[in-house]
Amino acid sequence: MRGWLALAILIGAATVSAQNPATSSSLERPFPANGRVKMDLVAGDYTIAGTSGTKVRLDWTTRDAESLAKVRATVDVRDKELNITTDGPRNRDLKFRIQIPSQSDLYIRLSAGDLTIEEIRGNKDVELRAGDLRIDVGRAEDYNKVDASLWAGDIRASAFQIEKEGLFRSFDWSGKGPYRLHAHLMAGDLYLYSKDAR
Repeated sequence: MRGWLALAILIGAATVSAQNPATSSSLERPFPANGRVKMDLVAGDYTIAGTSGTKVRLDWTTRDAESLAKVRATVDVRDKELNITTDGPRNRDLKFRIQIPSQSDLYIRLSAGDLTIEEIRGNKDVELRAGDLRIDVGRAEDYNKVDASLWAGDIRASAFQIEKEGLFRSFDWSGKGPYRLHAHLMAGDLYLYSKDAR
């Protein structure tokens, strides 16, 4: 009896698997620390996180298998230059998590969506048309120049003790650190914070 029950459970699990095809995928490549990372990203929800390893990894999920089949992600590594491009269905059901070495310089352009960058130390040049942009900047003293701006929304730059609301808001900040930060958003909210301080 137990054998038949186990067989029935296995058949049921296989049936569920067949009825729910995969809605996620991933890819991974070796990539050293202290490199330059350029990203051209289609609209979606993105988390870009630093790791202690020497590789780049992309994981993505979609609403259904049909949407997953339309997603295109490419990773081009040339010495210490990394180019990441994504394309696919332009909606908030497309979610990416991208992991790169924590010591990396970033250049990111995202058409629309939500973007979170955390635990990455290096220069950052980030622009987003519409959505929310959250950047864990680490320590404010690590930067020599910071400029941030948006056309409509709020700037919450707790790491630099600055808050602004409304239209056409911006600020510039100077320090003595080694890094530069540029962040621009057309419409949405911009957060520049220190994750360790939250």
